[in-house]
Amino acid sequence: MVALILSLLGHFILYFGIPFLSFSSGPDIAEDLIIKTELRVEPPKKIQTAKAPKKNPPQSNQNSLSVEDPNASAAGTSSAGANQGGAVDQKGAPFRLPQSGIIYYDTYVDGQQFQNGQIDWEVDGNSYRLYINIPYAFVGPFVFESRGTVDAYGIAPSIYWSQRGTRNPRYSRFDRNEKGGGQMYFSEKPEFTPEIIPGTQDRFSLMFQLASLLNGDGNIDEAGSIRSIPVVDYNTLEMWQFKSYGEAITEDVPNLGKTTIRHYALMQRESNPYKRQVDIWLAKDLEWLPGRIRSQESNGRVLELVFKQKAPIN
Repeated sequence: MVALILSLLGHFILYFGIPFLSFSSGPDIAEDLIIKTELRVEPPKKIQTAKAPKKNPPQSNQNSLSVEDPNASAAGTSSAGANQGGAVDQKGAPFRLPQSGIIYYDTYVDGQQFQNGQIDWEVDGNSYRLYINIPYAFVGPFVFESRGTVDAYGIAPSIYWSQRGTRNPRYSRFDRNEKGGGQMYFSEKPEFTPEIIPGTQDRFSLMFQLASLLNGDGNIDEAGSIRSIPVVDYNTLEMWQFKSYGEAITEDVPNLGKTTIRHYALMQRESNPYKRQVDIWLAKDLEWLPGRIRSQESNGRVLELVFKQKAPIN
């Protein structure tokens, strides 16, 4: 019986791996992604906002939020309600949220394919919900959720939480004020309550912030440029720097074939210990939603989501 159990366990480990344990070493970072000098961080930029005219109120079945939509008519019509983004007729960077939808992904852990992952992206007026479900053998799914609104700086999470299998959820709460600032509260570090930097994102909302900026202006972030984004996890608020590789027609997202992609990679500071490497491929055919996401932890474990298909939310 013991021999049979050991044999079965060995086959399971061979096929699935040991959940959350990796024997790989940390990855080598490309030289162009290592920050060796202090970068000049630009202050957060506000987004364009507009007020829909009263004579043309938004339709109740409209799911997408458009802030200063470049395709809007000269009359100033937009595809969402008034007072979008917390201001009226505010000047700033063009910005348009992708339409609601369910995106299915092939999921890989250390190159081994698992069940399909799923991202639910829902927009309702000035609010959004981002829900991520990544299955994992034996342990249960990774579940992430981000909820919030759109303020003067773009996507503004109010709560970000995750749960791994049956473990207790972890969360980060954004207590925002009318100026986009406020205080952060973390379940993992209750005594740490840093001030929110306007434009602060969580680890997943940042991708949809980038998508919304690209929907507003596809000419931003040319190859070689660096975009700084304040990002929270469960006990930190840090400035993340993403290097843009610009726009290219590639097959980096196989199910889309040859298509226009924007690749962003998280840069690392030479003076700080390595934490994780994040690469994001945003697809123009998906309204710049993520076509591929790759995250490599400091222990070498690699989690990757590759676009499979998109469906409307019922």
